[in-house]
Amino acid sequence: GKRKFGEIQFAKLRIRKPAQWDKKWRIVIFDIPDKSFKRGREALRGKLKQWEFYPLQKSVWVCPWPCEDEIQVVSELYGIMPYINVLIAEKIRDDRAIRRHFGL
Repeated sequence: GKRKFGEIQFAKLRIRKPAQWDKKWRIVIFDIPDKSFKRGREALRGKLKQWEFYPLQKSVWVCPWPCEDEIQVVSELYGIMPYINVLIAEKIRDDRAIRRHFGL
């Protein structure tokens, strides 16, 4: 029952866009071990793509909207919390492509 609830919660996860951008980037970085946490890594990448995060590098994704709670839910559900970090930055050098991606 607990696992089924987690799967339903996972499927419903959405990032809410605030009316106005706070001019801060959320940068999700992760280094998840391949073998033992493959399912969790794939689930995280799938959600980042679904939420339209911008892939800065293979394991570095960017979003302008608050997303820390949603990332925490995914990481707790799949036991990958120790391998993920969310940074909040005010500046990314040459962010034109990222701004264009998000329509900012």
